[in-house]
Amino acid sequence: MIIPILICVAALLALLAMLRRGQLSLGLPLAYLALLLLIHVPGALAHVVGEPFLGNGEYVTTGIWYTAIGVACFVVGVWGARATTRPDLTPVAADRRGFATFCLVGGWIFVYGVSPLSRIPSLGAAIANGGAIWMLGALLGLRHAAQSGNHQRLLMWSAAPAVYATLMLLAGGFLSYGAAAATVVISVLAIQARSYLRALVGVTVAAVVGMTIFVNYFENRTDIRESVWGGASVENRIGSVLSMADTFHLIDLGSEKDLLALDLRLNQNMFVGIAASRLRDKEVDYLKGQSVWDGVMSVVPRALWPDKPITGGSGHIVADVTGLELNEDTSWGVGNVLEFYINFGLPGVIVGFLGLGWLLGMLDFRAAVAERRGDLGQLILIFLPTVGLIQPGASFVEMTGSAAAALAAAYVWRWGWGVWQSSRRVGSVPIARALPGATTGRGV
Repeated sequence: MIIPILICVAALLALLAMLRRGQLSLGLPLAYLALLLLIHVPGALAHVVGEPFLGNGEYVTTGIWYTAIGVACFVVGVWGARATTRPDLTPVAADRRGFATFCLVGGWIFVYGVSPLSRIPSLGAAIANGGAIWMLGALLGLRHAAQSGNHQRLLMWSAAPAVYATLMLLAGGFLSYGAAAATVVISVLAIQARSYLRALVGVTVAAVVGMTIFVNYFENRTDIRESVWGGASVENRIGSVLSMADTFHLIDLGSEKDLLALDLRLNQNMFVGIAASRLRDKEVDYLKGQSVWDGVMSVVPRALWPDKPITGGSGHIVADVTGLELNEDTSWGVGNVLEFYINFGLPGVIVGFLGLGWLLGMLDFRAAVAERRGDLGQLILIFLPTVGLIQPGASFVEMTGSAAAALAAAYVWRWGWGVWQSSRRVGSVPIARALPGATTGRGV
């Protein structure tokens, strides 16, 4: 089991080195791969250390091997997308600072200000996925602060994902949504780090901190959710979260409690291994592309197809292919590795991750090019759908549905940015010309 874990880690480091070359990346493929490994590698590592009391190691071994194959193919796909693209990279001045603020403020208005409209079919999906534009603002703000060495602004922009994650925990009792958003935002720092060694140190620290927060959250998860789901006051919810401080500790791979937490919630390999065994023994049948087709059909807005039978969520798929009875109070995503495999077997994992790597690599590259050219409206159109696809633990239905809804919202945001930018012009001269770096072609 150690070999596939090392392959996964090596693939992550290779991807990081690739994206740092020329630094023409927003770190989106890195964010995807980090989130994919988050739901596979910790659980496998827990079994390496704690196999005597965890058990079912054969399923985990099978699952992490398929993951390692998929991860390697994903990196090859990203490389292929970047190797075949040679655009004009001439930097163009633009109001990047104003754009970052526009995205952050506008996104949070979507997330927190118009949430009552989220119950309206199709419009609700566009609002939910369109709100992710705040991540683009925080990402660009962080990158500029890191480039300029402005530590005050670096802390300010770093607060954005921290605040979002905290509010998501207090409002819904879930840590995963905030963690995913934070990963998308901060991955750009690994791309912009002044040296590869600094990037490696940053990734390592982020992994340790993330795992530490997770095991402490998991230990207190029941109390937090009882408080949140029970309709407790804000003060009581905050108190339930702060109670983690009483038992807070650094992740300990010698602790059975911490290893069990990793095995229970960050071990998608178990599902992959069980499904592979049941498929091999013909206890269940391959889906033969059915869930992929469902993902294609999910692009059709519910406003145009009110009786559309396809819905988000993938717990029933996991239960069907594994035969397990799963807790309905917990989110059980099918995940990309499992869904590729249960549709087409090993060829599905190979081809699926090659294609997904190429797609995310191409979109990330084009987004970075649009930003460098100062085409910030185009950047919105690329970034939002790409973020919708960065759901390695979700189903194809959720990924494609989110991307489609995000694209619809992106056109609205592009129009809004154009209106907002026009209102900020000074006389007949755009503000960007008065900002530092405008005469040299450098962004601000």
